[in-house]
Amino acid sequence: MKPLVSIIIVNYNGYYLLKNCLNSILKNSYNNYEIIIADNGSTDNSLQKIKIDFKKNLTKIKLLDLKKNLGPSLARNKAFKESTGEIIAFLDNDTEVDKNWIVESLKLFKTNSKIGAIQCKLLLLDQPTKIDYAGELLGSLGFLKSVANYEEIDNGQYNINSSILAAKSAGMFIRRQAFIKAGQFDPSYFIFMEETDLGWRTLLAGYQNYFCFNSVVYHKFSSTKDIVDPDFNNYLVRFHGTKNYIQTLIKNLSSKYLLKILPIHLFLWFSLATFLLITGRFKSAKNIYKGMFWNLTNFKQTFHKRKIVQKQRKISDQELFVNQQLMSKTTLRYYVNKFFSAKNIQK
Repeated sequence: MKPLVSIIIVNYNGYYLLKNCLNSILKNSYNNYEIIIADNGSTDNSLQKIKIDFKKNLTKIKLLDLKKNLGPSLARNKAFKESTGEIIAFLDNDTEVDKNWIVESLKLFKTNSKIGAIQCKLLLLDQPTKIDYAGELLGSLGFLKSVANYEEIDNGQYNINSSILAAKSAGMFIRRQAFIKAGQFDPSYFIFMEETDLGWRTLLAGYQNYFCFNSVVYHKFSSTKDIVDPDFNNYLVRFHGTKNYIQTLIKNLSSKYLLKILPIHLFLWFSLATFLLITGRFKSAKNIYKGMFWNLTNFKQTFHKRKIVQKQRKISDQELFVNQQLMSKTTLRYYVNKFFSAKNIQK
């Protein structure tokens, strides 16, 4: 019997994107699925528009009105409670799926019962010959290292189902039991790094995560900045990005690797914030400092989470990072170049 796939999408004032996502899902080649839309208090009447424009498909669609913006992490957890599928698919609302997106991922799941999560091949929606994302590894400085370069031309160079650290919610699948054993998304993250934290905990729970190159999702990428106020977007990126990077390392690294990586990681965040401050990018600097300070004021809570994660650990960091090669040797130059080449560096 075909497993039921529960497709979870979080939406916030993005109906103009969401409608295209839903239309692409409804055209996919796999029919045993349900769609759960968790709406984070949208003011663009997203839910009402869905009821009107997709009235013929409402037997497939569950609408969850969360009344206010809870952030993607908690919203996905709440949507999960409404799901019944054996396999959970997460999509962002600014995606469109290939018709065989579900079928190809299910094929990979069937090859190995230890596969917990799958990353789809993310291509850029507006430039579909270019790669958005193909999975991630942990860099040796504590920052993530993408397997593929952003906007790299897709010539099939990543067409291998390879082991990865974690997947992005823009296009990922996870077994229901793996999601439960890993502890679901951490609501304190709100946004950014929550998928990395989940994927990492999935590995520590004894599962494997894989990139599935035949499961294709097209992603608009960074559409949030077009929806929210620029100052709020800066807050989301700088504050939550810093906060969540640091707590992810504290929670998930073994003591040996934590002592090795965390000090330099903290120094680099502090150095970046200080550089931004000196060069007049006061909002960005302030938000990074706030993200670091959050980890001081919430250390007791984070350390409690760490104890839970480490107690449930089924695999060593030596196995993950050395034997399975899920850590990439990276240099400071790599991240400096990446930061200054990023589009729309904010003040």
